[in-house]
Amino acid sequence: MNLCSILCFALSAAALTLDIASSGGNQSSPLLYGLLYEDIYHSGDGGLYGEMLRNRAFQGSSSGGAASLARNTDYWHPIGSVSLAIDTSAPVVSSTLPYHMRMDVPAGTTGTVGFYNEGFWGFDVDATKRYIASLWMRGNYSGTVDCYFSSNTTGQMLGSSSMSIDQTSLAGWVQSYSATFQPSKTAPDGNNTFYFTFDGSKLAGQSVYFNILSLFKQTFDNRLNGVREDLADALVNMNHKYIRLPGGNNMEGNNSPYEWKWNETIGPLTDRPGRPGTWGDINTDGFGLLEMMQMAQDLGLEVILGIWTGLYLDGEVVSEANLQPYVDSVMDELEFLLGDKSTTYGAKRAALGFPSPFTINWIEIGNEDYLNGGTSSYYSYRYMAFYDALHAVYPSINLVSTINPNPVTSNGSSLDLHIYGNENYFVSLFNTFDQASREYPVFVNEYAATNTGSNNAGQVGAQTMGTSCAEAIFLLGCERNSDVIVGSAYGALIKNYNEAPDTVAVIKHTANEVLYSISYYVQKLFADNMGKRTLPVNATDGELGPVYWSATANSSSTILKLVNYNGKTGSSNAVQVNVKGSSKNIATLITLTAPGSTSVNSLPSLGGESTTITTTSLSGSAGSFSVSFGNSYEIAILVV
Repeated sequence: MNLCSILCFALSAAALTLDIASSGGNQSSPLLYGLLYEDIYHSGDGGLYGEMLRNRAFQGSSSGGAASLARNTDYWHPIGSVSLAIDTSAPVVSSTLPYHMRMDVPAGTTGTVGFYNEGFWGFDVDATKRYIASLWMRGNYSGTVDCYFSSNTTGQMLGSSSMSIDQTSLAGWVQSYSATFQPSKTAPDGNNTFYFTFDGSKLAGQSVYFNILSLFKQTFDNRLNGVREDLADALVNMNHKYIRLPGGNNMEGNNSPYEWKWNETIGPLTDRPGRPGTWGDINTDGFGLLEMMQMAQDLGLEVILGIWTGLYLDGEVVSEANLQPYVDSVMDELEFLLGDKSTTYGAKRAALGFPSPFTINWIEIGNEDYLNGGTSSYYSYRYMAFYDALHAVYPSINLVSTINPNPVTSNGSSLDLHIYGNENYFVSLFNTFDQASREYPVFVNEYAATNTGSNNAGQVGAQTMGTSCAEAIFLLGCERNSDVIVGSAYGALIKNYNEAPDTVAVIKHTANEVLYSISYYVQKLFADNMGKRTLPVNATDGELGPVYWSATANSSSTILKLVNYNGKTGSSNAVQVNVKGSSKNIATLITLTAPGSTSVNSLPSLGGESTTITTTSLSGSAGSFSVSFGNSYEIAILVV
């Protein structure tokens, strides 16, 4: 059968025909696909932030799923006959970190003593990577500290280094580093611990003190105090364009005075007190403002900077009379980020190793300020207090409201919508923005289909193929309206699998593995195949649903995204695509499939991925192509 006969048969049998115009659409937002970062369920500490030791500076703890300022030696365990306790005796390593760990060594001790750390549900021990350990110590000791990994699975030592210490208590606190080392063996899994050991005979009858114990594996772009390499690689691979930071609810704090304070997240680690985080544990703030900005630069991402605006999550609101110091702090933060070295805070940034100002084009004033009774104060005084101050000094920066409608109604005033719901709800959102005013740009800086079916209680625990297709249908609607939808970001970006297996996230991680959700691949494929302008599509021989679509174009290609949502399959139900003005006979077809609507991706050690991405060449004639679905839930991208 010749090519013409095949095409003619496909055209006559098509369940849906889509005619894509060559012009007539709108310019697409270059920021359409972005990321949301907040430290939720160890996406910062124990996640992106490269520090591998848990409870390194005794800044607080967790009890009953809530962060606590109670200090303890959790995740640290003694070796030998020593005992470990929290201590506040003078001198302290800094006034910011007044708690430290005391190790009491009994008189007559011989042999090896010390302690080991559990890490954040273990450690990744990789023989191809470099590691370095360090600690602050006060007390009398002249000898070697051996630092090493041990596998709880095999009982083997997996690699070691050491540091030489020669100090007395008169020296106060002294920081020491191990030599950089590579493990001798890669661990079979993440079930590993990390040890600091001492010669007990040289400490017998004494007490010695420790703070800011640290272990880093080589980081992304080899940055000091940087981010975890494999997780950063996963973000690079998404090919997104912006990142919203320092996050959502975690920025607000559960109660006073524990909002995120930018000036307590910069400078030496000894100057960072940390705080009770919103999502159940202490934030060390080692991954602070400058580390976040450095990461954004290294990932090539534009920053949407979130600022705290006087609402705590328990409903407490800073009064109008008391708000000005918080406005002043934000202005200082902006000078710190944007000011040159002649300014007070710009000079401080330069002194911390960042001589060049950063670039900020977007600032989000608050986060979900409608929560817990915050709406009235946001409209009556909180929003405008920050807006007026920022706009007066930085008139070119776009200021984003967290409540719809925006308190400022002038043309171009933008807002951030957060959209969560079940799978059916997300399918229904395809046309949501078709009639939206083009005068007011919109971010959807948090969205997620949190469960299947019509029940909107709880979360499904992992994005299924069905929920991911529903999210894709929503994103098609954003893409079709990307003249007004500036950007979209999934909530949440990263979570620790051990802590939050029953909630959704783009990526989940353990100490040594990364789970790429089906939603991750949807977002990646959509971002990888994005045009610069939308194109009108006329549908005949069928209608919207169960197949949904969006078309865009760049200088060389027309890109059609298709989502089959519980639709028919096979060549007899093919979608006939006609690209007006095209003479191309070959197109690229990219498909994302899984065995069924309930399929999920898992950690490699728990079964791996159910999804398959296939890229093939598709033959057609003069811009006409026939696209068949192999599965009732499937995403197809045709590039002509």
